[in-house]
Amino acid sequence: MLKWKGGEEHMASMVIVYITLIIAGRRTYESVPGILKDAVKIDMESMGLGTDGKPLTVE
Repeated sequence: MLKWKGGEEHMASMVIVYITLIIAGRRTYESVPGILKDAVKIDMESMGLGTDGKPLTVE
């Protein structure tokens, strides 16, 4: 498994950075490194957002 320098705190910070960039339209979910994808998706869904940074639709 790939280890991030700085441990879990650094990884959590990178998740926040990628979420912010996706919401701003500067990055896509597909550009998120594999090691971060699950965390990014879970956090975005917990905020009511899809992986495209747009609000999830409730049916």
